[in-house]
Amino acid sequence: MRAWRIYPHTAAYAQAPTFDPLDGAGGRVANRWNDAGAPIVYAAATPSLAALETLANLSHPGQFGERTILEIGLADDAEEVGLELVLRLREDAPRDDPERGTRAFGSAWLAEKRTLALLVPSFVMPFERNVLINPLHPKADSLAVLRRERLRLDQRLLRG
Repeated sequence: MRAWRIYPHTAAYAQAPTFDPLDGAGGRVANRWNDAGAPIVYAAATPSLAALETLANLSHPGQFGERTILEIGLADDAEEVGLELVLRLREDAPRDDPERGTRAFGSAWLAEKRTLALLVPSFVMPFERNVLINPLHPKADSLAVLRRERLRLDQRLLRG
């Protein structure tokens, strides 16, 4: 299986000698699919979705600048979550915390170590899948960076 991840290589944390883009350190904070504290790697099934997801999380597209894109190889060990389940999880969540259901689901998946990867619908492009990786799963030793490249997006995408 392949997954793609983009990160800002000029960020202070990425400059640290111990930085590992696959260690799941981003899980220290709560996100859509995890409660704070558990390591998790957010990636995408395609490089274009990785770029869209990155852009969606910036306050201004011009902040993209130059980043590093990784092609990640991992064992074919994945659980897939359908859009219907995601909609139900969001529907059942309180209005003031619509991600509570997906966070609980993802956190349980991480803790149980059911599979190495969890394939979830992208909210940015629902026809594509994000790939969540559990770096504490027994098969995490299969994680490998297959390609590491610098990436600049076409300037037409970055206009404010």
